[in-house]
Amino acid sequence: MASGDVKGFIEIAADETRRHPARLLGMGLFWAWLQVVFAAPALAPASMLQLPFPSQHQVWTISLLITIVTFAIALALKRSSLPIAQSATLWTCHLLMAAGTACLAYSSEATDPLPFAFCGAVFTGIGSGLAFLVWGDHLSHLEPRRVLFDMAIYSFMTAVFFSIVMALPILLAQIAAVVMPLGAGLLLKHAQTAYVPNIDEHRKPDNASSPKGSSLISLAVLVGLVYGIMRGVSLSFTASSVEIVTVATVVGIALAGVLLVITTVFFKKGNELYLVCQISFPLLTLGFLLLPQFLGDLPLPIVVFTIGHSYFYFLLWVFCVDQARASTKKPYIIVAIGLLSFLGSSLIGSIASDAMALLGSEASQAISIVSLVVVYLFVVAFAFLFGKSRKTNQADQNANLEQEFRTCSDLVASEGGLSPRETEIFYLLAVGKDRADIREAFSISNDTVKSHTRRIYAKLDIHSKKEATALVEARIERERRGM
Repeated sequence: MASGDVKGFIEIAADETRRHPARLLGMGLFWAWLQVVFAAPALAPASMLQLPFPSQHQVWTISLLITIVTFAIALALKRSSLPIAQSATLWTCHLLMAAGTACLAYSSEATDPLPFAFCGAVFTGIGSGLAFLVWGDHLSHLEPRRVLFDMAIYSFMTAVFFSIVMALPILLAQIAAVVMPLGAGLLLKHAQTAYVPNIDEHRKPDNASSPKGSSLISLAVLVGLVYGIMRGVSLSFTASSVEIVTVATVVGIALAGVLLVITTVFFKKGNELYLVCQISFPLLTLGFLLLPQFLGDLPLPIVVFTIGHSYFYFLLWVFCVDQARASTKKPYIIVAIGLLSFLGSSLIGSIASDAMALLGSEASQAISIVSLVVVYLFVVAFAFLFGKSRKTNQADQNANLEQEFRTCSDLVASEGGLSPRETEIFYLLAVGKDRADIREAFSISNDTVKSHTRRIYAKLDIHSKKEATALVEARIERERRGM
């Protein structure tokens, strides 16, 4: 089984890097830009509102609010259908991001930086919000396991591109930050043109193998909330600057990429909840447990927390893609719902931390209280999810396995060119039925059963019921791994 996992991973990795480098580079640039635009000193406004928070944190807050409003508008207009897949939308969002970045770059030296910083926050918010939807629409055509591999590559590229830009002189860093979204747009356009989804990638998956939407959306709200709290606490109650926090964040994203690569090798559809609870939750909790011990520059808690947060965030994208393939809704609607849940709660968490800073809470006391509350929330969520899972899984497991076996049996039959009657007989053979059972099920003679069986065996190049079962089981394994 492990050799098959590795072989499938190698096939996906080779295909993506050889045939779709534009998608990998484009999304990598977009992800890195999201870190650079709110962290690079070259883009920091000279001043903002008279608040005890860094100017870039204020820009991030405003931009995030605009992004959330963009998602809300997209959902409100879902009946009229936004032209997400059209070239005009693609270029509009990436041009807005570039224009917003240019405004932020100018605000770092302007005599009156506030108008330019505000315009930069608005433009980047609208542009990035639309870009999320455009990229989500493109990724929705892929198998979940392929998307998971892409997310791992994006995390590594984010670290590389971010490190390069941060090492540049101020002027070159500003130019690079403006060019990055334009490059991402060009690469996405090329990826859309070059990529032709095959027939199998358009087939809707069995809902039994898709994760429960309500559970993961609820987790998105929780994880987004604590991410906002962690960001606000680290900036308001410690000596960490925006740059230090972002560097630690990018390191955490890169380390999360390592976990994502391992997950891609052994990935099975429908196990997102398991991965969140077994990997993401412990890391998120550990980050908050470490937080009270680091009141100065605190990269360690942020790195640990970011690994768990990024791992969940990338899984959320895989979940949105899986749900989009299983739903009749427009893919961008599914992406908007998932990201709105996550980013909306992130904004609330950050504002809550900022409010504590404005009230003048003592640093150590505030951090201790926040850490205890967050850890408690995770323990409750963990217990609820696994308690609920134990009650429902046993009742659903047999029915889901039977439906999964039947679906994959039909797929094998369809690919082998079997007729409708041969498809029914093949299923009975695969589940171990003998000729007498088949004769009774269809009220046909023994000779007719033999004739159907010979044709089935010849078309599928098998020689026994055992081999028929093996064919279906192999297809089940491929489906579970998103291959």
